[in-house]
Amino acid sequence: MLSAALFLAVQSPAIIEPASAPVERALAAREVGDYRTAIALLEAERRIRPDDATILRLLGTTYAFAGRYDDAIALLSRARAIAPGDQDVALALARAYLWAGRLHDASAIADAVELAEPSNPELGDLKSSIFEARRGPVGDERRPALTLIQSVSDVAFDRGGKATWHGSAASLAIPVSPRATVTASADREGRKGIVDTRLELRADARLGGAGNAYVVIAGTPRSDFRERWGVRVGGEAAIARHVSGTLDLRYLEYRGAQVIAIEPGIRVHAADDHWALAVKSINLWNDGYRSGWSVRGEIQASDAVRIVAGGATYPDTEAGVTRRTRSAFFGVVVALGERATLRATYEHDRRVQTYRRNGVIAALSFRF
Repeated sequence: MLSAALFLAVQSPAIIEPASAPVERALAAREVGDYRTAIALLEAERRIRPDDATILRLLGTTYAFAGRYDDAIALLSRARAIAPGDQDVALALARAYLWAGRLHDASAIADAVELAEPSNPELGDLKSSIFEARRGPVGDERRPALTLIQSVSDVAFDRGGKATWHGSAASLAIPVSPRATVTASADREGRKGIVDTRLELRADARLGGAGNAYVVIAGTPRSDFRERWGVRVGGEAAIARHVSGTLDLRYLEYRGAQVIAIEPGIRVHAADDHWALAVKSINLWNDGYRSGWSVRGEIQASDAVRIVAGGATYPDTEAGVTRRTRSAFFGVVVALGERATLRATYEHDRRVQTYRRNGVIAALSFRF
């Protein structure tokens, strides 16, 4: 569940005129996290005033804070039917949908509120939360996440011959604060009897709104085709309505070669991130300067399914040698409930003067 602190700030006792003593006690209990007491008091008040939209809203939001999303949505939907013009009720229902992972429903209500009251002070935070939920994993982002990845690729070499490459990876993401996450991962790839295992430590931080930053440190003990070690920093920040700028900087060291890459980009997206399109310029220095580009598109097909696709032509370095590579991919991201996500991707690469590769990747993520 997303943080309730901001939402609580707009649920003050002053919204009931006059506030009854039980409601005041319920609000006081809710502010300190005693949802059981708050629910009991508000349920008693509801029996007295069953069609009071304000009581229904307070009880519904308290259900949501307690993790009872279905009860919250049912009660807040009733409150909205009673008071269709009450935007506080609409926003509360949108928040309940958001916390339940029903992003399409949350976005639809946010759009309705924007149409009815575009200057509503809570609307920006709601849309920002929906935006972040679209980009992030389904479920409670404060929980650690384990991701397991398996890949298999058929490779045809330009000089003749074929091979099958296999890869496996695991990562553990641990939130260390409401805005920061540290992820440790290991990625093992086997190519014709040669195996490289890459270890990585990554820190991500949200900077407020749609902004974020990250730093990555990686190394490959006894490397063959992967970098011996490297560092990467970057981030994203809003530069206009529905438009973000991105930047990625990398330094990689191979046996006998050093690589520097700078990748500025731009990302255009819907207000609720229902769709997004990102374009990057790829600039790499190894044995001279080389450039390329990449494009990636996403669309939310349903509450549970997101489709991603893209392509690129770029300079790629393996074993210290840089070659022009052209690639394309298509994938789906499927929410398997509140705490599990499945990703399946097909990739095609053409590395000039080296090989052609067709691969399939499956990734399963769990939140504890």
